[in-house]
Amino acid sequence: MVRAVALLLAVASLPAWGWEVTIAFTNDLHAALERLPEIAEVLEGADLVLDAGDTWEDLYRVTGLREALAMARRMGELGYDAMVLGNHEMYLGPALREVIGAAPFPVVVTNLTGDLPVRRWALFEAEGKRILVLGLLWEEYPWPLWPGLSLDEPVTAVREALAEAPPHDLLVLLGHMDIERAKVVAAQVPECDVFLLGHDHLWLTEPIWAAGVPIVEAGHRAGAVGLVRLGDAGFSYKLVRTKASTRLPYFWVPALALLGALLLAR
Repeated sequence: MVRAVALLLAVASLPAWGWEVTIAFTNDLHAALERLPEIAEVLEGADLVLDAGDTWEDLYRVTGLREALAMARRMGELGYDAMVLGNHEMYLGPALREVIGAAPFPVVVTNLTGDLPVRRWALFEAEGKRILVLGLLWEEYPWPLWPGLSLDEPVTAVREALAEAPPHDLLVLLGHMDIERAKVVAAQVPECDVFLLGHDHLWLTEPIWAAGVPIVEAGHRAGAVGLVRLGDAGFSYKLVRTKASTRLPYFWVPALALLGALLLAR
């Protein structure tokens, strides 16, 4: 009996094993298939790989179904686990259904009502922790192309999903919306562990905090990968730049070309 008590005391005095989950994420890749090799090594070491939308289409290069399908396939090869739709995905029109169906990972949009084959949530497990991912898209997309779809208010949709979702240890919001709206959403979902964001193309080297929720964003077009670490030691974040960030296009060039074409057509 004495030996048993001594053994229990000895075990209790040992330091607890820590845990840490690493999430790698991208946003606003805009069909930059040729740049994906530069982020492959960064993605490899992550427990979870996510994307925050505007991934399969680029208006500047007039990409379409072929490029979208190629992106989805390559993302699967790189180990992506889930993504949320962005407004640029919606520009693909009905072809988007084919791309979502071909994607080897779930496309999560928690606040979308309609006939697109997306999921309300996705649940993953890493380092013994259950990670619930909710996806949020907001209004910046071509409504006339999608008369059968509607978007619910994000916080309401999150609350309804959390009431039905399976038990989880960590909550990740994966959103495609502007930063000001994201701050409003985050402030009303304080139990969120991290908000991974796309849309504004922000190169955030430090998180933006809203009511204790860190919001992070990793540039665009594979110019960087965001690395988030969640663990018993707390939260950390790093923006990892790639060589692609030095070769990103100057967007005023195609913008001026488009403006000129419109003026000539008048």
